[in-house]
Amino acid sequence: MSLPPACSATAATRLSDSVYELHKPGVESLLDVVLFHGLQSSHTSVAHLSTWTSRGCQKEVWPMTWLPEEFPGARILSVNYDACITTSAEHGRLDLYCTAENLMINLISAKVGQDPLRPVILVGHSYGGLVIKQMCLQAHLSESLHLSKEQMAGFLNCVKGIFFYGTPHHGMSSFFSPNGTHLKDASPLVDYVKLLCAQSARLHQDFDALRLSYKWSIAGVGESKPTRFTITEAGSQDDLAVSCEMIVEEASARYGDFSMEREDHVTLCQPESRTSNTYTRLTAFIQSIDDNKVNWRRSLDILQSVPKMAMSLRSHLFEEVRNILRTFQTVGLCGMGGIGKTTFAKLLFNELCAEFEYTCFVLKGDYMAIKRGVYSSMYHHGKQVAGIGNEKWKLTALRQKTLLLVLDDIDNDSHVEVLHYISSLNDCANSRYIVTSRDKDILNRSDAYVFDVKLLNHKSSKELFMSYAFPYPTEPNPSLTGCVDKIITKCNGLPLTLEVMGKYLRRRESESIWRQCLDALDEADNVNGLDEQLWKKLRVSYDRLSSQEKEIFLDAASFFNDFTWNLREAKSCWRVLYGREHLRWQTLVDISLVYDEDEAEHIQMHEQLRSVGIRLACGWGTGGRCRTWTEKNVPSMFNSSNYDDRIAKRQLYSSDTSPCSPSSGMETHIEEVIALRLEDSMPLNWRDICQMKNLRYLDSEKELMLDEEGGKLPKNLVLLRWRGKVDSVYDLVFRGFAGQLVVLDLKAPLTCLPTTISEFRNLEVLKLEGCLFQSLPETTDGPIAQ
Repeated sequence: MSLPPACSATAATRLSDSVYELHKPGVESLLDVVLFHGLQSSHTSVAHLSTWTSRGCQKEVWPMTWLPEEFPGARILSVNYDACITTSAEHGRLDLYCTAENLMINLISAKVGQDPLRPVILVGHSYGGLVIKQMCLQAHLSESLHLSKEQMAGFLNCVKGIFFYGTPHHGMSSFFSPNGTHLKDASPLVDYVKLLCAQSARLHQDFDALRLSYKWSIAGVGESKPTRFTITEAGSQDDLAVSCEMIVEEASARYGDFSMEREDHVTLCQPESRTSNTYTRLTAFIQSIDDNKVNWRRSLDILQSVPKMAMSLRSHLFEEVRNILRTFQTVGLCGMGGIGKTTFAKLLFNELCAEFEYTCFVLKGDYMAIKRGVYSSMYHHGKQVAGIGNEKWKLTALRQKTLLLVLDDIDNDSHVEVLHYISSLNDCANSRYIVTSRDKDILNRSDAYVFDVKLLNHKSSKELFMSYAFPYPTEPNPSLTGCVDKIITKCNGLPLTLEVMGKYLRRRESESIWRQCLDALDEADNVNGLDEQLWKKLRVSYDRLSSQEKEIFLDAASFFNDFTWNLREAKSCWRVLYGREHLRWQTLVDISLVYDEDEAEHIQMHEQLRSVGIRLACGWGTGGRCRTWTEKNVPSMFNSSNYDDRIAKRQLYSSDTSPCSPSSGMETHIEEVIALRLEDSMPLNWRDICQMKNLRYLDSEKELMLDEEGGKLPKNLVLLRWRGKVDSVYDLVFRGFAGQLVVLDLKAPLTCLPTTISEFRNLEVLKLEGCLFQSLPETTDGPIAQ
């Protein structure tokens, strides 16, 4: 009998002498599936792959490609061991007992069956099924010189199901020696398995009692077609082909939830397609374990999304931080922006969350935002406990419960106060807290053990950059090799810069583009200060955007950067202002300037990229003028009392922030402001706003009083959020300019809307609060009617 060779291009990570990892999810695995191959007619080092190769037009190791798509939270392992039926100096000499002993040691070394919340499913083909049964029996009897009873008991408790492909539970009808023909150089393993088959009733009886004790689910399939295989006659150099031989009869293979399939003994575990019964029977079995034991698709909601590459780059730090957490209740991850603190915190969270009753991951925000996040992001055994504003669940429920809490990017004492408040309320010694910050003093005040997250070394930097710039199987043009290494060096081991530069240069084959990029990075190195250097490097990809894409990035970073507006509302505005909003936004996503979020969610981007956008919106490095006014950068010199003098003199204003300091020459006339987020503390009134002739966005939290002399709002306005007294929309905008509005959010005692909303032909979002309508207008046409 011969097996097809494994595809030479297929690679699997070797975890130990016998265990290979075919798939590892980008987060902590929630299920382990372990595959055991059968006997081999000759020695092969890839039986753990070739046994499970599909028979379709595109041959592939289906546990590496098909199963991960069906079960993304599962880790897929395959074991390799001596199962050769012909003997040599090195192979074909081990027996089942030794094989089971060695495999148990290697599986436990690979952390299989050592997490009570991560179930294990075992899959065996033919002799591999007997290996599984013997291994479980030996573990139950604690027959190991190298493992503790606790380790073996933990393994058996984690096993939830076993699936058998053509396993001879009651012996084989023939054993590769049909019609009295004997194998040349027959392995001692052959005689051992013959003896095993003769005594299979006792093995099966003992195993079945064990199965009942642990309540394992059992399923399997058997062959209904004879197998064609090749044997060698004793004393002959010639092969003798023999066909039409049943290897395992139905009576021997039938066990548990069983079905017969129109396959032979070899093809039974080599499905032709994803719709083959031999494959769908296995996936249905795994799914049934999922429904009864894991339901990992629901649990995945609590896990944080991280790039798969991050797992390999930071895996060496896991044990170091986990050892710290055994001693210290709080760990603070410290490092400069873009170094990967948040990603590492997510990896730790995903790795540890199964060990805690409550889990919570809170992204950056102010005191109240964190408090809201704690409520909305809190999970209990994988289920969300409450939404924002839900008063049925209280933080007091955490008392004396194990809690894993992550607070990302804390930067002031109010954040430390939140941490101390929750930890004192929780009052559980087994709870753990992970915080990230750029400020070591803040972490010290949080009573955390401070762990410095280091820059990547050159090897890891190259691995990360290449994964973005040249995704597999792309290879760089030889002419770019020199530029690649130099650009990686210029990124200084900072993951954020490597990602942004890699994605920007992806599929760009022109050597001139790479050299321009390298020149820009060289120029950035001449800037003083680490933050300034980083911002300069991140700006390289921004500078190569189209003018409309630049505007969208600046809008996203400097105006739509709070939790007031979602991506859909922002895109509605960009549709009117710039056009092709979906395509332009996707460009920003593709080069990692912004995160890929659902349109119903708020716009998200890395904090350092947001800083770049805010600075650019303030005119940094461009000689331009401040386009976005907020509470943080409105000119302090601005004084509404001398309004008439200012208008007469066309007064220019400079922000007090460093990018727009008066000495920089980056001064802004009030008419040039594009976006305004107005707070109560800002010295602006109605007349000031009406002079902002280029204003596109007005988000006013401040109640404004209308001034008849001031006029009305600018004609370019597409978004208006108004708080104050007004009787009619036309008190705010000229009738002829109403059609430009896309988003209208009013909290005002309006007595009426226009007689027809159709005059607001671009209006897509209408939010009204505190109005005094007696009737609503006709909404027979226009986008708002939908």
